[in-house]
Amino acid sequence: MRHAPVVFFTALCCAATAQTLDGINAPASRTVTIPADEAAFTILAAGSLDSTPQQVKQALQNAGLPNPTVVAIGLGQDSSGYPPSAAQMLYSATVTIAAGSAIDTANRLEALRIHLTEPLQNLQYSVAFNASQAKVDALRETVLPQLMEESRRAAQALAAAAGVKLGGVRLVSDSGGVYAYVAASRAPYFSSLLLGYPSALASSGTQYTFYLNVVFATAP
Repeated sequence: MRHAPVVFFTALCCAATAQTLDGINAPASRTVTIPADEAAFTILAAGSLDSTPQQVKQALQNAGLPNPTVVAIGLGQDSSGYPPSAAQMLYSATVTIAAGSAIDTANRLEALRIHLTEPLQNLQYSVAFNASQAKVDALRETVLPQLMEESRRAAQALAAAAGVKLGGVRLVSDSGGVYAYVAASRAPYFSSLLLGYPSALASSGTQYTFYLNVVFATAP
């Protein structure tokens, strides 16, 4: 049974306001945890010297990855054994899917890693769970008006303490930053982690901080 995602407001912080020569500066910020709805896979593959990015892409698509982006990144050797293997073409591939499909995709990649198909000779991968830009933008539309109101209240309090009247808005700027995300890589226990603990996907998310800086005019 799927549950609607819930946004957890993890912190609320208004930076100290200050009266400047140009008015009252009243910044505000809020950190929220946005449930992950995307899984971004990064794949490092090695192929024979006569292989091509299109062949690698086709091998990944045959394994069930939807339209991966594949680029050749250089030449290398597998030095894990002795003597080292012959030179190989190295490729980087990326694909972003819905977070709910990550377990199935990881299983498909694991099957491909164990049973490599031409022209692949080696395969490694990692996945990061994060919030999509669309979800961040939607939350921004909700949070920024709230931050504006908090900035106005803080500026009104400072204006009253300074014995001046609060005027209109002179300057507004906003920004945001990602603080953390949940990630996993192909390691000895990666598959068992995904298969044994699918609920980890439901609790993963991106901590995102929205910043708003507002400068209000003042009058005697």
